[in-house]
Amino acid sequence: MGGKNIFKSAFKGVYIPVKKSVRWFKRLSRNMKYFTLGLVVFVLFDLYLLWYFFTFGSATPVKLEFTYDKSSTELTALDSAAHKGWIKQANYASFMFSQEQLEKIRESFERCGSASVMVRLKVLPSSRQKKFFENAVDLPLQLGFLTEEDFTARGKFISQVYGGGNRLVAQGNLQELPDVFDISVAFKKDELMAVASGAASSASLPRGFFVFSTLRTRIVAACITDAMLGFDVSSEIPRYGFAYSGGKIDTSNSSYDFSNASTVFDLRNQKNPLPEVCVGLYNVPKFKSTLQDKVIVEVNAGGERLFINNVPGATRVIIPTAALKNPYSRMTFSSNKMCVSSLFMKVSDGAFKKTDFIEANNIPVNSGEVLLPVSADPGFILNYDMLKWRTSDYEIFEWDRFDRILFFDTRNYEVQDKFFTRLAYFVEKEGFKGRLLTNDQLKGMHGYNAHDYSAESMARFFNAAVDSNFRLNYEEQLLKKILLVNGFFEADGAYVRANEGGLVSVSRETPDWSRQNLLAHEGWHTIFFRDEEFRNFVAAVYGTIDYDSRQFLLDYFRSQPSLGYDLNDEYLMHNEFMAYIMQQPLSEVSNYFVHLANRGTVMAATPYLCAYIRENKAAAFEDAASMMNDFVFDRYGIVCGNISIVRR
Repeated sequence: MGGKNIFKSAFKGVYIPVKKSVRWFKRLSRNMKYFTLGLVVFVLFDLYLLWYFFTFGSATPVKLEFTYDKSSTELTALDSAAHKGWIKQANYASFMFSQEQLEKIRESFERCGSASVMVRLKVLPSSRQKKFFENAVDLPLQLGFLTEEDFTARGKFISQVYGGGNRLVAQGNLQELPDVFDISVAFKKDELMAVASGAASSASLPRGFFVFSTLRTRIVAACITDAMLGFDVSSEIPRYGFAYSGGKIDTSNSSYDFSNASTVFDLRNQKNPLPEVCVGLYNVPKFKSTLQDKVIVEVNAGGERLFINNVPGATRVIIPTAALKNPYSRMTFSSNKMCVSSLFMKVSDGAFKKTDFIEANNIPVNSGEVLLPVSADPGFILNYDMLKWRTSDYEIFEWDRFDRILFFDTRNYEVQDKFFTRLAYFVEKEGFKGRLLTNDQLKGMHGYNAHDYSAESMARFFNAAVDSNFRLNYEEQLLKKILLVNGFFEADGAYVRANEGGLVSVSRETPDWSRQNLLAHEGWHTIFFRDEEFRNFVAAVYGTIDYDSRQFLLDYFRSQPSLGYDLNDEYLMHNEFMAYIMQQPLSEVSNYFVHLANRGTVMAATPYLCAYIRENKAAAFEDAASMMNDFVFDRYGIVCGNISIVRR
């Protein structure tokens, strides 16, 4: 009974006032009724907005993605434009990072070696804006970080007015920019390193970021990714990247100033490669070189001139910063900039993935060991400053155009022999193939002045050592570790399985005049290892060359004990036939083989064939060189005597 009385009392408490209000409303004039209804709707809408603000006021459709682990989290909107993900006109959209996001930014830096916030923007001006701004000279756009100065001591966000303060921003002119583009600003390396080491808390990092746009703009997406300084317009959506200090987008795409790279990247010469500069090249036939006419892209890199041959098949050139005298300065394209699709500096894509592999597989890295290669065009290898090597005995390079081709440059023959002599006898030397010689047996022996091996032949060597419990020396064990880290091998218990790939070694003890030919000779071998179509073409040329010329080459190999080639190994003969012909420029092939025919040791071994080569001026070798030269230029854009496309 008590419950029913309470219900009746509550009902009367609501019903009676409502009934009186209805009677009062009916007595009102028509105009007063409209006014009253409008007032009620307005009050209810205000109450709804107040509820929505407190419930969802910091929400935004813009997620913060992390490229290193492909996760995404909620950003906090600090103003109405950020809340909607839209900027209507001449306004800011401001976003705040959460504590969890700041921690993930630190993790991204540790995984990738740098970190930046990248925002994708889509500019959608209204018809009124298009008409109003069609004659405007400058339509500003800005991206920058929010710092402690953007908040009160109590943490309240301070709204900004365009043009005020001394903010460091990346900026552009919407009059010149495409409708959709990415723009990024890098975090300060020192702040991230301090947080990573525990010397500072994540509170010292930027609190968030903002976008300012003159025109109606949608913030499509935001992500934390590795830093890129420069521009990349090679794809449908271009990207422009800046250091923390910002800068201005130059849509002429003719230069970029890298002087602030030290605030973004770790520039100490350490085991991991330094950041690299990538020059992208459009794959457009009319911009490409031919055998008759070269298209050279000239780069002024801090006062140093580089010449890039824009050959067929080349879509990028990697310039190691350690190869340049003044890498952290302005780079400008002095000629043929229409060939260039990108110019940017970043940490090598593969470097930190390989570092993760080292850690995941508990691969020990001892003092003085370098496992990760510097990506580069071969044109940078021969005169790469030894003072910039990461270890005193050797430096490793990776061909920037081909996966899994390594170049070793060693301090002298002694270092090179420790790495490769036992391998040379096991793989190639007649009478020794398949045998693992002891150190005593190798004493006084020298393999070659330069070396080349396929991943498959090196895997056989290391697996044979496991089978026979043969103890390899330190350098050979280090070589195996390098090959595992760089994907030449996959571990299979104590054994290894070979992937595709090839390795080249040259030495600084070789005179400069000879190093160019040796690098080309060995480099051609690596292409032979990895390209079946090239191998088949070489085999066809080898089979069609006249018998006496081919026999002369075999007699030459036989007359030089230091070579020790197994002449019964057809694969090896095809490979060496090709490399001896293609190691020098086409114009020098005839002279080279005539010179061999004039050597005393060769004339003593095969006088008739030497006379034959001198008489016809090595015409068969010249013809073979011409055919192979045409093949490799069409396929790779490189030619006899020169496997690089960069000249200094």
